[in-house]
Amino acid sequence: MKLFKADSFKDVLIHLAIIVSIFVVLILIFFYAYLPSVTKHGEYITVPKLEGLTIEQTKKILHDKGLRYEISDSTFKPGIKAFTVLTQHPLAGSEVKENRRIYLSISSLNPPSIKMPDLLDNSQRGAEMQLKSLGLVVGHISTTPNPNNFVLGQSYNGSPIKAGSPIPKGSKIDLLVGSGRGDTEVDVPNLVGMSLDEAKAMIKSMGLVEGLMIIDPSSKEAENTVTKQKPAYQTGQKLRSGDMIDLWYVGGPDTVKP
Repeated sequence: MKLFKADSFKDVLIHLAIIVSIFVVLILIFFYAYLPSVTKHGEYITVPKLEGLTIEQTKKILHDKGLRYEISDSTFKPGIKAFTVLTQHPLAGSEVKENRRIYLSISSLNPPSIKMPDLLDNSQRGAEMQLKSLGLVVGHISTTPNPNNFVLGQSYNGSPIKAGSPIPKGSKIDLLVGSGRGDTEVDVPNLVGMSLDEAKAMIKSMGLVEGLMIIDPSSKEAENTVTKQKPAYQTGQKLRSGDMIDLWYVGGPDTVKP
């Protein structure tokens, strides 16, 4: 016996309508019953806050919520325990489907190695800024008598370190800086009456530093003659190398008077 018997064109249409209806029902069942049950349509999981947790804590929390994780990056952070979650994506509070992968950035165990910079002859401030820009830490700063107030030494763990030496990022670097004054005492020179060039040469030869150069508009001395100095010359008075001397001198005819 035939399942579908078509004795007329009307029977063919009826059979076709039945087949189409069955197909439509199957489609509706697939999209509105089977597929939602498999994909859990409309069901979401709120992503927990993972930043600051260890990777072991994170693993358990995500497993209990039906989520997965993947470590996308690791960065060394001084003072932060290794394998601690630094950032996450999606962010905490986001709604995702079950089995969603959460991407994590964690703190690494060992710091990367970088090259020690050359800080010698730099100013203290310049050296500090350079250390910080490279991820190094400014350690103890000590001073020593020296006419220059520049960096005279750099050390790591109590020992001098040369520029270019490999060093862990985050390391503490100690600096030795000149005080701007030496430990050599010299007599205050008598510069009054000298030419300005002679006075400058004398200052330099004694390890002293030129201070202010001020035009003296009231003097009748020859052009460029030093008329006054500070500190003033006095027998027995001492300076230390690196100290400054200010000079007053006679300006030329084209000099603008103050």
